[in-house]
Amino acid sequence: MEREQGLGQLMAQTGTRAERKQARPREILQAAFEEFSLRGYAATNVEHIADRVGVTKGTIYVYFPSKEDVFENMIAELAQPSIDSSLYLKVLNTGTAIDTFDGFLRDLYQVMVQDRYTSEVWRFLVAEANAFGSLRRKYREAFALPVLSTVQAIVKHGCEKGEFRKEAADLDPLLLIIPLLGLNVARHIDPEFDVAPDRFIEQHILLIRYFLEEPGKG
Repeated sequence: MEREQGLGQLMAQTGTRAERKQARPREILQAAFEEFSLRGYAATNVEHIADRVGVTKGTIYVYFPSKEDVFENMIAELAQPSIDSSLYLKVLNTGTAIDTFDGFLRDLYQVMVQDRYTSEVWRFLVAEANAFGSLRRKYREAFALPVLSTVQAIVKHGCEKGEFRKEAADLDPLLLIIPLLGLNVARHIDPEFDVAPDRFIEQHILLIRYFLEEPGKG
């Protein structure tokens, strides 16, 4: 009976250790996120990350060969912003272009401004663009270009249906989401920047309507 209890305890301990080992990489990446956010990339070292996790520096290297590898995996694991463009383009067939743009912008704000991981990682990529060019290119191809293409497709549809001014078809799609990017930058430059995101979104949408909608269509 005692032997059975001993085996049971050993198996439970083994299972617990295996679970901890499996969870360790994400714990390291979450700790890295906090340290990079607090200190910046250059001022953060592996010891800082290890201390936050509560392990030795050697344990970090078991999972990640370098600080650079920790940083790249942190971005890949914790903050992969995604906007499924196909969903908004499908909505265009049943609703108005401005309502589609409205929903798209709100989701974009949720991803880029209100999600802490994505917002911080966006700041990292801006600050470390030269050091991590491959990551910047990956984000551009996987996120930025699809976002701009979706904006362009919505505006084109609105122009074709007579909802938007004809000249709107020539607008650079980046111009239409600049307020969102500006808010993100301002909040990172000054964390006490006193702007409520929800109110900002509503004002951004009003601007979009003013610039795009054909008079009499709103």
